[in-house]
Amino acid sequence: MKKAKYNILFTSCFSSLRGGGQRSLYLLIKHLDKERFTPFLIVPREDELSEEVTKSGVKIFIFPFPRIRSFNLSLTVSRLINLWRIIKKERIDLIHTESPRETFYAALAGKLCRVPVILHLRVSDSFLWLDRILYNMADSMIAVSQSAANRFKLIDKKNKIRVVYNGVELDMFRPLTEYGDNEFLRIGYFGRIDRRKGIEVLVRAVSRLSEKVELVIMGDGDRQYLEELKSLSVNTNVIFKDYKKNILDDIAAVDVVVLPSFKGEGLSRIIIESMAMGKTVIASDLRSNKEALGEDLEEFLFPAGDDSKLASIIEKIIENRQILHDMSEKTRSRAEKFFDIKKNTEEIEKIYNSLMAASE
Repeated sequence: MKKAKYNILFTSCFSSLRGGGQRSLYLLIKHLDKERFTPFLIVPREDELSEEVTKSGVKIFIFPFPRIRSFNLSLTVSRLINLWRIIKKERIDLIHTESPRETFYAALAGKLCRVPVILHLRVSDSFLWLDRILYNMADSMIAVSQSAANRFKLIDKKNKIRVVYNGVELDMFRPLTEYGDNEFLRIGYFGRIDRRKGIEVLVRAVSRLSEKVELVIMGDGDRQYLEELKSLSVNTNVIFKDYKKNILDDIAAVDVVVLPSFKGEGLSRIIIESMAMGKTVIASDLRSNKEALGEDLEEFLFPAGDDSKLASIIEKIIENRQILHDMSEKTRSRAEKFFDIKKNTEEIEKIYNSLMAASE
């Protein structure tokens, strides 16, 4: 007989909501059909993610999974026992992981308890030999983009991988009804301060147009890199802002959002959230960014690392502000079609049901 309700144990190796992966996990848990699924969550410490998820009545477990590289037998066994106890006590039916480390522990405990494991693939970067191990450990995989799924294209002989895009709460992220005629074109970068994000490329591009644009860089991360960016921004119209959890107003306050990453994107939340708000988005030509914007918006892609090409795209918008109006409908329409959190959560629920039906 088919079980009426399934208990799902989610795991996260990060506790904050600074990363797009954690925001996506939070939204998945929030919008999960609680009549069919009861979520539980393991996080390494109390922070924003556990605080927000707890508001939905979700039971939280606090303990970090040890790094696999620094293998400690006693600690590893201890964590496996902790995980085994949770699975047994809460009658867990399915474990949903987000990183290689968690998947290693979940797969071992899952085999002992005969509980299937799903790995959520949130980045496109391949880990070569590790990907083969992960593929064999997980019973199923959910990729946030085709680009992320392609990591396993050559080894997916069992058809384990399904693509489900990250989602946005479309009711919260709404376009402005009109744009003001501002002196500067307002540009925003929102995200991790990390070298692989290529933020210096954006700063160099803006320095070419410093009398015509205002750039806001918001986020935290690598402090040394942040100081380098500040030095690079001298005599340029750049404003640095600290990370904050809710950036709706900050996205609304800019005309254009830029993601100049060199690598590491699976499906950027800042792209899909900005599109949901009807913003013009410019991004480096990573495969995942191309996939997020789609063919109709390829003119707003630039070669990763090419500040000259980025500057020319910005210059085109400065000379023709009508682009901001024209793009608003296009980007919002694409967000509604592909990035609706309610629809995409339902797709993940179908994967849960299929996996559980196969294991019963």
